[in-house]
Amino acid sequence: MPRGRKSGASLSVEPVVPGQGRPEPPAGLDSLEQQIWRDVVDALPAHWLDPAGQLILRRLVAQAAISERREARLRQLRAQDQDGGEDADALAALHGVAAKTVAYLLGQLRATPRSRIVPRAAGPQFEQAPKLRPWEIKARA
Repeated sequence: MPRGRKSGASLSVEPVVPGQGRPEPPAGLDSLEQQIWRDVVDALPAHWLDPAGQLILRRLVAQAAISERREARLRQLRAQDQDGGEDADALAALHGVAAKTVAYLLGQLRATPRSRIVPRAAGPQFEQAPKLRPWEIKARA
């Protein structure tokens, strides 16, 4: 182990960035899935998605595309005044399940504004938390 004073460069803290920028849609996605991928990635901060997050995003994109197609079919049935039958009811139920899955996966990626907001109950605790981080306390001592 080297002795002596440590340089400023060796003491500097560099943030660990999980992702590699804004990933392009993987090959094999159709045009609707690629557009959903880009919309979600553009809504997230840069370098937000690591490889594990991209796996979740891939599942999210598939479910969102299914939901979009079911929604379009429901609109067609409504335009034809056939939205009162059992087929439409079953399609609406399936659409609801897909929409809940999309919402859940968006929350897992912390891609919605609600998933990034501190709950009200945590507000006072958040303000009472120490302003210095543990590694900053050591540096001042």
